[in-house]
Formats: sequence, structure tokens, C-alpha cells
Amino acid sequence: MKKTMLLLITGIIIHFCFGQTASLPSTILFERKVIQQTNGEKGKGTTTYYFTINGNYAMAKRESDGEDEKSTILYTKERWMCMINEKEKVIMIMNMPKMIGDGAQIGKELAEKIKKQPHTRDDNEKMTVTKTGKTKTICGYPAYEYEIKNEKGQSSCWYVKADFNPIKIYTAGAGNSATAANIKDREASLKNNPMAIPVLNQNYLWAEMEAGGKKGFETTSITATTFTFSIAGYTIKELGKKR
Repeated sequence: MKKTMLLLITGIIIHFCFGQTASLPSTILFERKVIQQTNGEKGKGTTTYYFTINGNYAMAKRESDGEDEKSTILYTKERWMCMINEKEKVIMIMNMPKMIGDGAQIGKELAEKIKKQPHTRDDNEKMTVTKTGKTKTICGYPAYEYEIKNEKGQSSCWYVKADFNPIKIYTAGAGNSATAANIKDREASLKNNPMAIPVLNQNYLWAEMEAGGKKGFETTSITATTFTFSIAGYTIKELGKKR
């Protein structure tokens, strides 16, 4: 499962590129809060997301059973991914990649790389993603089911149609500047990638995933918030400046 998810994420994210001068606003006001729970073999994990309605900023706070330290990541409209160490009061900033051709080239480049490599079990897994037409309500929002099929079986994913834009967490902060002209190309290359469904559909939040009667993760809460993050007291460092 981890290998499959890594391949899916790779289909959206190409690489990190560094070297620009980083700057952050002194404060960021978030307007939506989402809590999701992951149910894994090694225990449960909780991720709390904060979003601005327009999608310019997003924050993810993760904690897992048996782990003392939390992981906090901030994504910004400048395409920075900021690793926040709340204990040591340090913000490590990385400059995120531009989506080549607003995402239209991603599937093509990934396919070309795979063709040049020896086939592995993961390479041979053919995956299809199909909207079933089933709907339900999750945390007060309408949600739509997509069926995921591959050689290992099938699973069910539910995506919430939200009143905010969560795009940052699905593109590692790169965001979405797609135009109507390239959406068709994007769909052709990414339509069978469940990680891409929130990229192809505006304001979609991946809310649940279920296989074999068990939920891999689920959304337990979506609420309005006035949470404000301030950089006051933090030391800001820029990682991986281009030589």
C-alpha cells in the first residue's frame, strides 16, 4: 500500500527545486479546520488540517500513536513548503516545484520514466478510478464515491465537495493554476490516480478510503475556525539553496 501511494504521489510531484529568497507573512488566518484519522497496522494517526478558503495557505499537523513529537507543515501561496519545529521554534523553508504545463506533462513524463525501467510488481498494477454516482454526507458536506480497482482488488474513496480549496495538500504546496485549455490533457494523464481527483475537481477534499470493510482513513470533523499562525519568535532557515 505504501509503495502504491508513493507512486501515486510521484505522479503529481516531480521534484523539489531550491534557491529563491524565502519570505513569510507575519500572521496567517485560517478559516477551515479538518481532522482526519488514519487507521493503520501500527496504530492510529491523526492529522489536523487548516485551510484558507481561497487555497492560498494550508497547514498540516500530524501525530501518531507512540510518537511524542508532532509534525507540522505549512504550504504557502508562494509555493513554499515550511517544516515547522514548534519545540525549537525553527521554520525550515523549501521552494516547491512548478507544475510543468500546469500538470499536463506530469503523466507523460512519469510514463516515459517507467518505460525505461525494468517492470516491477507495482509497475504492472493497472489502476482505474471510476465515479460510482453514490453520494452521502460527511461532516455536513456532500460527498461522492469513487471506486478504485487494481490487480489486488478494489477500494472505495469518498471526496467531499467543500466550501474551501484544499489543493495545497495534494500538490505538496504547488497549488493549481490550471486553465480550461489544459484540463482535458490533465484528465487524460491523471484520471486514474486517486490523489489527482482533488486536483481535477475544484474544492474536492479526499475524506475517506475503505477496503475490505475497513476504513484506511476517515474525516471526523470539518469546522469553521479563526486559527491564526504567527511566525513571531521563530527562526527562519532556507534549505537547499541552489549552488
